Amino acid sequence: MNQGAILKSYNGALKLILDPEMSFNEVLACVRDKFYESRKFLGTGSIILDIDGRKLSEIEESLIIDAISASCDVSISCIVGKNEEDQEHIRKVTEILNERLNDKEMCRILHGSVMNRQVIDVADSIIVFGDVNPGSEIKSGGSIIILGGLYGKAHAGASGDESAFVCAIELEAQELIIGEKKYEPETKPVWSAVLKSSPKVARISDGEITISPLNRVVMEKIYESKKLQA
Repeated sequence: MNQGAILKSYNGALKLILDPEMSFNEVLACVRDKFYESRKFLGTGSIILDIDGRKLSEIEESLIIDAISASCDVSISCIVGKNEEDQEHIRKVTEILNERLNDKEMCRILHGSVMNRQVIDVADSIIVFGDVNPGSEIKSGGSIIILGGLYGKAHAGASGDESAFVCAIELEAQELIIGEKKYEPETKPVWSAVLKSSPKVARISDGEITISPLNRVVMEKIYESKKLQA
């Protein structure tokens, strides 16, 4: 068994555990072998990757991603899980979604990131397993949930639904609109290749868009508001 690189799946992410004692070149070879062996199981599409076991420089992290891309047919939408706190953020987001998004609420699912100059326009709510990159735009008649970073433009509640919301693991939008309300950040958004993992939700409160940390209390308020409007 290849112990230099071990793969585990959890909460919608793939965890890659690297041997801390091996040289980096040995670990890199193990990563190539592991993802090549697992290529049929992994299939195609975009995945959220959690790297654990050893501290990597940005160059080493980039080489790991390149090795994965060369060994199988998946692409890395974002990297998370630098510590237990990051993993807890992912777990909470997934738990909230599993409880609240059921067959009574129409929802589209997009596997993969939204790239520069790409526009996604749907009538229903949408979940994005990836990033919404700078220069891209996502528009939804309902809510927008991004299991990655929101760095481009997002317009939720485009059908006039002001109870819609936008949540993302990292929310640094170039432009954010809910219903007809527009939010413009006071400072220029900062894009990072590695998520800061501080999930936030944007919603309309007292007639204005507010952005707050994603937690169960906030989500309960959102869904109670939806029930009252219904």
